[in-house]
Amino acid sequence: MAIALGYGRAPLVLPEGFGSEVLALPPPPAVDVERALEEALSRPVRSPPLRELAAQARRALVIVSDATRDEPRAALYAAARRELAALPDERIALAIATGTHGPAPLEALGLEEALRRHPVVNHDGRDAAAVVDVGRTARGTRVRVSRAALEADLVVVTGRVKPHYFAGWGGGAKGLFPGLGYVDDIRQNHLLKADPASSLGRADGNPCREDVEEAARLVKRPAFLLDVVELSGAVMGAVSGELVAAHREAVRLARPFCEARARKADVVVISAPLPVTASLYQASKLLPPAGAFLEDGGVVVLCAECPEGIGPGGPEVVNRAIFELGVRRYLPPRCAVLLVSGMAPEVVATSYAHYAPGLEAALSEALHIRGRDARVLVIPDGSDLVPAVG
Repeated sequence: MAIALGYGRAPLVLPEGFGSEVLALPPPPAVDVERALEEALSRPVRSPPLRELAAQARRALVIVSDATRDEPRAALYAAARRELAALPDERIALAIATGTHGPAPLEALGLEEALRRHPVVNHDGRDAAAVVDVGRTARGTRVRVSRAALEADLVVVTGRVKPHYFAGWGGGAKGLFPGLGYVDDIRQNHLLKADPASSLGRADGNPCREDVEEAARLVKRPAFLLDVVELSGAVMGAVSGELVAAHREAVRLARPFCEARARKADVVVISAPLPVTASLYQASKLLPPAGAFLEDGGVVVLCAECPEGIGPGGPEVVNRAIFELGVRRYLPPRCAVLLVSGMAPEVVATSYAHYAPGLEAALSEALHIRGRDARVLVIPDGSDLVPAVG
């Protein structure tokens, strides 16, 4: 049976003759996005309705993700705009949450009309003049955020909730910080990924996420969350309300469709569709779930086209800040990572991974390392996976 992997701009098919077990998540119940958002806004979690908050505000800020996140930005914006009906367009700013990525290509956001109607803040986390210092968290993270957040009376944070390898889950307060944060402060927060409690699928008791949520509170502006729960490319629900409480409700909805169980394997083949596999920076997020299912001394075959190459910051960032600090602890002490990608061998050689010219060659090498009777586990889309091993 042919097994298609997410990989990149076109699927990658597992060659015949490599016996394997396939680990796939249960399909989430897809819903109509607009209807889900409308229903979520009608029953906010631990917050007055957004329409009531808007009636008391003079200026609002709506935060949306940049194009590195595959989110229904247009639907999220439209739903928020309807609730902000009391405010004219010129009093609603639209901020692009770019974190450390730098200003976003606006044409890639799918928000052409909204970008014409509102003042736009294309956040640059490297611009010290564009941020305001609001204090430090209990864990010592300095928090500087976009001036636009302080100029608003109401901040609406939009995004998507899905598993995240060190913040536990995406979405929630992350749209405000690190989304609109200063790059040095974001990196300080990300050092917390080295804490074992900052782990995939853990929301409460997660030092990194708790630091993010404390940072958001330091902004001291009414903040309202509007997030979708999107798994395997399908929106299965939405939440609205107070930043933390609404986020946890989204986690509760998502978890049954993210957790999967399998026995450990000698070789784990893992991939995901774009944009997760757009660069090695992004695709490295697939290694934590793969590592949970890998025997000591095993091999991960990471299938990621990486049309954008190594990614932001180049090899130094992906090797040190991503792999060494955040990913390596999920892998068994002795293992190899073979990368099947569109990158040249000399580019891959600068990274933590080992070059493989193709999937069949990678599997042949993995079986040479582990033996012809090695157990192979294939995860066609690991981007939403929270492992339950055993």
